Amino acid sequence: MLKWNFMKQKYFPIILLFSILIINGNLSAQSQAGRTTADFLLIGVGAKSAGMGGAYTAISDGADAAYWNPAGLTAIESGEVLLGHFNWYQDVSLEHGTFARKINDKTTFATSITYLNYGTIKRYGLNGEPLANDISVYDWAGAVSFGFEVADNLSLGFSAKYVNQKIDDLSGSAFAGDIGFKYTAPKFVIAGFMGNFGTKMNFNSIEENLPATARLGISFYPFSERFVTAIEAEKKVDGNTVVRHGVEYNFNKQYYIRSGYNYLMDEIDRGFSSNLSFGAGVVFNSAALDYAFTTSDAYTNESLHRFSLLFKFGN
Repeated sequence: MLKWNFMKQKYFPIILLFSILIINGNLSAQSQAGRTTADFLLIGVGAKSAGMGGAYTAISDGADAAYWNPAGLTAIESGEVLLGHFNWYQDVSLEHGTFARKINDKTTFATSITYLNYGTIKRYGLNGEPLANDISVYDWAGAVSFGFEVADNLSLGFSAKYVNQKIDDLSGSAFAGDIGFKYTAPKFVIAGFMGNFGTKMNFNSIEENLPATARLGISFYPFSERFVTAIEAEKKVDGNTVVRHGVEYNFNKQYYIRSGYNYLMDEIDRGFSSNLSFGAGVVFNSAALDYAFTTSDAYTNESLHRFSLLFKFGN
């Protein structure tokens, strides 16, 4: 049961203020539509979250929380390593890795890196003749994250990240930060996240905004601990709004099946099946393997297969 008096006296103002910032902050800047760069920062990491349609802000409780909501890092018992991979479309692939370690009873540290490889592009001379060296194109971001347990049922977290984009011998970079909270009750979790707020990307004397975004979500157990469902709303500075819904069912906390759906509020002509996702996972002692399948991904119109592997250590 929600301890209202406790929240009202101490922590409810924090959650309320955070929620107001998410709804009304810089995210009302519609004039910035289409003016962001480094959009690869919006590609979710981990097959577990992808299987639930990205409705993961209130659920993330492991190494993947470094991306989804650093406040969830406090749920790590000792240490975790997360490795993720998927081929996006054509020759584009994304790799992700996170190392997370509990420092003490109240604090957890994580470091992560995301690398998006666009493959190579043929290089041609002024007269159209092919040249020997291809053009390399890639984006990457490195982050340091901390999660803090400020009460038995409330945690806060933040990340600091460095973002870089490179095309041949041209490159641009920026610094950004994320912040999140997570309130846990016996039957549900409320969580919020604001990310990618920082400096502008300076690319060959051209400055562009990073894809700042915010999410507010809730997860709960309507029947038992075997079944969890989550719903959240994501608002981006560029004006797009997405409502995500995901479910997960587990068998003895060893085998998992998942499904999710995204409702793109600004795109009314997309079919229902274009926003569906499915996933499964299995736990082997201190390791877990997860898989997700997204039908006609919203960004590529192609079906995607994602894999991630989680290792726990130090228990």
